[in-house]
Amino acid sequence: MLYLVTKLLTENDASSFSVVGTAEDIKSAAALAADVYKDYNKAASFQNLEMIAEWLRTRCSYSFRKDKSHRLQLAITELSRGAQPKEKQLIFSAAAEEEELMRKVSEALFEGKHHAERGSSPVSCPLE
Repeated sequence: MLYLVTKLLTENDASSFSVVGTAEDIKSAAALAADVYKDYNKAASFQNLEMIAEWLRTRCSYSFRKDKSHRLQLAITELSRGAQPKEKQLIFSAAAEEEELMRKVSEALFEGKHHAERGSSPVSCPLE
């Protein structure tokens, strides 16, 4: 079995998707992904890196957000020889996040909200 390690890095309005590499086993793939996290978060402790590697071995994905403008997403995808099944061919889709945002906006409009809020204070003028 071969494992593909990928990362999606979002900084401000820019996003970059990268193939980090491949590994023969899940443990090596998780270590490769944990190294990417270590480069991204220089203040990460050894214990933190071990926890992230364990999470990647069991869940095959990890997402870290420094703040609302910076995010690192790591994924390990199991590859088999030949063509992948259709349900495993998609690696990343931005539409899922956009659809979730639009669902929340639609739900808020349906509930009668006509202004944006951050926390408890409105950031725009409400419609009358």
